[in-house]
Amino acid sequence: MEARQEERTQKEMHSLLRMGSVAFIAGITIFLVSTLMHPAGEDPTNHPLVFAEYAQDHLWIASHMGQFAGGMLVFLGGFVALFRLLHIRSESGIASALAWLGLAATIAAGSALAILQAIDGIALKMAVDAWFTAVPAGDGGEEAITFRVAEGIRWTEIAANSFFRILQGSVGIIFGIAIVASATLSRWIGALGIVAGVATVILGVSVAYTGFATLHSIEDTISTWTYVPWIIILGISIWRKTTTEKKIVAKSNMGKW
Repeated sequence: MEARQEERTQKEMHSLLRMGSVAFIAGITIFLVSTLMHPAGEDPTNHPLVFAEYAQDHLWIASHMGQFAGGMLVFLGGFVALFRLLHIRSESGIASALAWLGLAATIAAGSALAILQAIDGIALKMAVDAWFTAVPAGDGGEEAITFRVAEGIRWTEIAANSFFRILQGSVGIIFGIAIVASATLSRWIGALGIVAGVATVILGVSVAYTGFATLHSIEDTISTWTYVPWIIILGISIWRKTTTEKKIVAKSNMGKW
C-alpha cells in the first residue's frame, strides 16, 4: 500500500515539474511575443507623442492581456513547480525555508503584475483614447482635462511598475539563493538568478526615481538579458531533471525483476 502511494506521489511530482517546465518556456515566449506587439516608437517620457501613439494602437489591450497571461504562466506555473522541487527534493533546511519565502514573493509579484497590466493595459488606454478624441477648447477645455487624467494614470503605472520590478527581482534573489543552497539544480543557475534579481530590483528603484527614462538604460539591459535567459534555463533544467529521474526509476524497476 505504501509503495503504491509513494509511486503515485512520484508520478504527481513528475507531472507537476513537467507542467512547470512548459509553463516557464511557454510563459516567457508569450510574454516576449506580446511585448513585440507593444508600440515603442516614441520617447515614453514625452507624453503628448507617446499618448497619441498608444491611442492609435489597435492591439494595445490584446498585447497587455498577452503579457499578463505569459507572466502568470511563469509566476504561478513555473515558479510554483520550482518551489515544490526545492521544498520536497532538497535536503537543506535553509533551501526549503527559502523556497517558502520565494513562493510568497512569487504570489506578491504575480498580484503586482495583474495590477500593473490593469492600469497600463486598460485604464491608460481608455484615458489616452478619451484625450485623443477630445475637442480642443483652450487650456481649461476637455482636451486639457483628459490629458491630465491620462498623465495621472501614467504616474500610477510608473509606481506599479516600480514595485512589480522590485518584487520580480526579489523572486530571482530568493530562489537563486535557494538553488545554490540546495544543489538540486546546478549552482550556477542559482547564481544567475541572484544576478538577475539584483539587477531587476535596482531597475525597480530607478523607475521609482526617474520613471520610464530608465528604458534602454544599463539597468534595464542587464535585467532583461539575465532574467529572460534565467527563466528559459530553469524551464530546460527542470525538464531535463524529470527525464533523468524517469530513467533512474525505470532502471530501478528493472532491477527488481
